[in-house]
Amino acid sequence: MKAGFEQREPTYTFAARIRKIWIQRCVDVPRDTSNQIRRAAGGKAQHVPVHGWIEGLAMQNTLVPAGRGCYRMHVHSSIWRKLKIDAGAVVEVALIIDLEQRETPVPADLAASLADEPNALAEFHAVTPAFRRQTIVFLEKAKQAKTREKRLNLIVRHMLMRAAKKQKRAKSKSAQRKRPSEAKRQRVRE
Repeated sequence: MKAGFEQREPTYTFAARIRKIWIQRCVDVPRDTSNQIRRAAGGKAQHVPVHGWIEGLAMQNTLVPAGRGCYRMHVHSSIWRKLKIDAGAVVEVALIIDLEQRETPVPADLAASLADEPNALAEFHAVTPAFRRQTIVFLEKAKQAKTREKRLNLIVRHMLMRAAKKQKRAKSKSAQRKRPSEAKRQRVRE
């Protein structure tokens, strides 16, 4: 690489029709572009963070699986409303894979509360980055210390409940798998 030139991620440009799925607007990334992005993101990437432009308006997004090897990208209302377009409109999309870390820093009081409950901490790290980010936003929007404390307790309780449900599901799945083999053993004994 020559001095003064930095290596840049490639830009993936395509035209796509905006679709409306329930209340959300989205575009499907064409299969060939999806395959190029998947290879560039490591081969097995399910959720790929990107930034780029839709009809020249800057945006930051995450590509999600859409089926048949393609990605889908949700279009924020601020973009389609500003462009005065809706479902059915064809837009020019330019994407660049986002290499910067997007993880929202966990506030010290939340980290301390979760650390007191190892199952809650494990569940907090098991949820998606978007869920963690929304949880942190929920906590940060508390205006009074009393409200913040209530929300901290609520978050820890919620994570403990999620962890307990996961454990219960895992036990029931395990029991369901064991039952058919037990029935076979009983038939063999008879």
